[in-house]
Amino acid sequence: VLLSNRLSAPLNALVEGTRAVAQGDFSRRAAVASRDELGQLTQSFNSMTLQLAEAQSRVERNQAQLAHAKAYLESVLANLSAGVLTFDSVLRLRSANPSAAQILGTDCDALVGVAVQEWPAREASFVTLAQALADAFEGAATDAAWQRQVERELKDGTQVLLLRATRFGEAEGAGLIVVFDDVTHLLQAQRDAAWAEVARRLAHEIKN
Repeated sequence: VLLSNRLSAPLNALVEGTRAVAQGDFSRRAAVASRDELGQLTQSFNSMTLQLAEAQSRVERNQAQLAHAKAYLESVLANLSAGVLTFDSVLRLRSANPSAAQILGTDCDALVGVAVQEWPAREASFVTLAQALADAFEGAATDAAWQRQVERELKDGTQVLLLRATRFGEAEGAGLIVVFDDVTHLLQAQRDAAWAEVARRLAHEIKN
């Protein structure tokens, strides 16, 4: 009995270690009691669990880094004054930051998963924007970046948007990132400054 217990003890340790590995515990190490085949098997088991533990540690570190990068990116997008839209390969909206909803004056969450070609059916003011985004997807296929000024007819006037788009990914994973801002007030300020300069010169000519 003592001899059988002595012989079966390493096997029992391997069985317990195997059960621990099956449950995700890679910290078990069986003691190597001999240099025979059973000892070699135990040594191989210990090497395997060590490699699994190191692989699990790398995966956890990578996941933590990805989570940190995602949280950082979400924080940046949430506090960005410009609107940011991402689309998949068939121009279905993937995501939008809060500024995009504020500038467009609509709930972008309701547009997630909806192709941009279908936006005008939901709101007429999206006609020119939808066409511009479709052109951007085609133009970004060959160009590094695409930029265009788009005017939207709203109930209270015309809104001028400055869009910049670029393609990301390749083949089936391709998509489009669009960054835009409302430059209506900026253009109005430029027009006012231009008219002020015209008035100044005209007054100078009349005086002469």
